[in-house]
Amino acid sequence: MEKILEITSVKLSVLESFPPKLKIDAFGTVPTGGWSNPKLIPHIHIQAPPDGIYGFDFIADPPAGAATQVISVIEVSDIWENSPEGVEGVRIHAAKNSQTALVAGARQPHRQPNRFTLTDSSKGTRIVFFPRALTPLGTSESSTEAQLEYHGLEGQFIFRGDDITQEQTVLGSVVSVVLKPNADAGGLDFALILPPVNLGGEARQDFDTLGIRIRSRGRLINPAGAELSYDVVHLKGVAEDIPVL
Repeated sequence: MEKILEITSVKLSVLESFPPKLKIDAFGTVPTGGWSNPKLIPHIHIQAPPDGIYGFDFIADPPAGAATQVISVIEVSDIWENSPEGVEGVRIHAAKNSQTALVAGARQPHRQPNRFTLTDSSKGTRIVFFPRALTPLGTSESSTEAQLEYHGLEGQFIFRGDDITQEQTVLGSVVSVVLKPNADAGGLDFALILPPVNLGGEARQDFDTLGIRIRSRGRLINPAGAELSYDVVHLKGVAEDIPVL
């Protein structure tokens, strides 16, 4: 199964039941005819999203054989049972965009941080991270690739897209990059721990967090003992909501 091409509209309604259930209707397009078995697959949230917006992927089966080469319409309807307390809406993701629908009467969610700047003056480390951010809520929300700029004793690096690994854990988001590949002489990775940050209607919020330099031993010598060592970096962070141009 694959994500559909693009979301065109999303409807969210509360069914009269106890406990209440949410009905999600999503409409979109696929690149050819012959797509089938549309589904909404919920994202796995280790922690409740700060804005109460829960994510789903709109996926379907592409045609197994020949198909008409024309953009086609596809739709899916799903009943979300046992929705979590505090849900404010849903965000449905396709390959090219996403769209958000709010529960009737829900507050308009605050924009989430789209730039994190982190510094450690004692060790000369500076990191600027742009997460996979969304444009303002509207008819369409086009996503942009994540970008991480690293300035440190090891040099200056810019990582984009698939060069950045992001994982949701009990610590928050763990964002990691490879500063030096693990060749015969050993490698060096850097992992940044980002806690959820609620801007609370403000343009920025300060916070403290950690970075970890992860050194691996080379392959030429393999003595007994731990194969990884860790250097913890204490970071001062600024989370900001900057205008998306």
